[in-house]
Amino acid sequence: MIRVGCHKWGWVVLLPGVLVLLALSSTRAQAQNAVIIPGLPGANLPAGARPVPTAWPYSDLPGGRSATTTETTESPTPAASSSLLMGNWFGARDALFEKGIDLRTNLSQFYQGVTRGGLRQSFPYGLKLDYFGTIEAEKLFGWEGLFLNLHGESRFGQSVNRDTGSLIPANFALEFPKPTGSASALTNLQVEQFLGPDFVVTFGKLNAADGVNIHPFLGGNGINRFMNEAFVLSPIYGHTIPYSTPGAGLSYLRENDPVFTFLVLDSSGRPDTSGLSRMFRNGATMFASLRLPVTPFGLPGHQTLEMAFATGKFSPLTEDDYVILPQRGTNSLRRNGEYVLTYGFDQFIVINAENPNKGWGVFGNASLANEQTNPIHWLLNLGAGGASPLPGRAADSFGVGYYYLGTSRVLRDALRTVSPVRNDQGFELYYNAAITNWFTLAADVQAIDPAQFNARSSFLFGLRAKIDF
Repeated sequence: MIRVGCHKWGWVVLLPGVLVLLALSSTRAQAQNAVIIPGLPGANLPAGARPVPTAWPYSDLPGGRSATTTETTESPTPAASSSLLMGNWFGARDALFEKGIDLRTNLSQFYQGVTRGGLRQSFPYGLKLDYFGTIEAEKLFGWEGLFLNLHGESRFGQSVNRDTGSLIPANFALEFPKPTGSASALTNLQVEQFLGPDFVVTFGKLNAADGVNIHPFLGGNGINRFMNEAFVLSPIYGHTIPYSTPGAGLSYLRENDPVFTFLVLDSSGRPDTSGLSRMFRNGATMFASLRLPVTPFGLPGHQTLEMAFATGKFSPLTEDDYVILPQRGTNSLRRNGEYVLTYGFDQFIVINAENPNKGWGVFGNASLANEQTNPIHWLLNLGAGGASPLPGRAADSFGVGYYYLGTSRVLRDALRTVSPVRNDQGFELYYNAAITNWFTLAADVQAIDPAQFNARSSFLFGLRAKIDF
């Protein structure tokens, strides 16, 4: 029998809470003058929409481009009343933007369940609020090239993540900032300083999922594109790049597109704390990414190599943010050093003739980690997605993907007698329909062959309703 879980909140209580949290904690919802390193935190980009490079606003800095010679699109107006439910706040949003402050909020509701198989059949309801903000210091107090980016999150209700028997969440958005109950956290507080149009340094508390939003088909924080974690943020990085952690780094850009990024991160940060009091107690992570733009047959794409190395002590049973283990072992044998190597690609196949910044294409990633320290030994995902090819539905998007997760031999041996696990694989298909400029409704189907031996192959169906305020 399918259990249905539903929670009710009074809008009289909820709406003021949204406004208060919007004022207190907010990352950008659209790409503005700068790309946040290593990605575009909170970018409300549907799959297949490429961030449009904007004119470099600081032509007097070293390497700056002249606005008269840069043929690029002006930064989008944040206060377009047709694209946001709350419109222009009677002119207040434009006034704030003129001062360098851009604030947005997303409300995402999920009704998703296991219809067959898994550990149990249920249809829980959950709700996620994301608060995004960008402060441009040049407009606010004259400091050129300086940006402050914030991302606050609140989650309520329940999710299907512990019902499938999979090692990774089927609903990424509702796994953070905490996987159960009601929770709020400021997961991104990031300072960027542009030293020119092609070079930026950054530091602060970094949200790893925000960094994936430079990808044209993956990412999306679980609220814009795919729901399953395998297509939002790679779970193999759980020991090296926590979901929200202190860090600093630099990036070289080409047309506002990160080409090379290097970061130093705390390998044990938590979403609900600043992380400063325990920073580097279990070592540090060094992350490097080389993301080369390619244009076969004139179609844009990327070839990517990534490497992460952590100096701390880990075991496959060590708790991390991305993997759901049936049994954790804090006293299990821990070894020094953790590494992850990844090759990935994204490639547009079709570009919209009327809008060259939209289209659809294919993607793939292959990762390898140390099975002595990581619960995942290797991970593969492949798929396609992007802007809808259906006539008259240019604002819609879709995605289809398959993943295969190879569990660590050390993990399988450790859990063999208590809660045995095997490899994990799954499939996801979603269609995101733009009902209005500020409201989208997505239908999502997943089929999972879960890692837990006591779970049967599961079939999931879900709906996601998202409102942009």
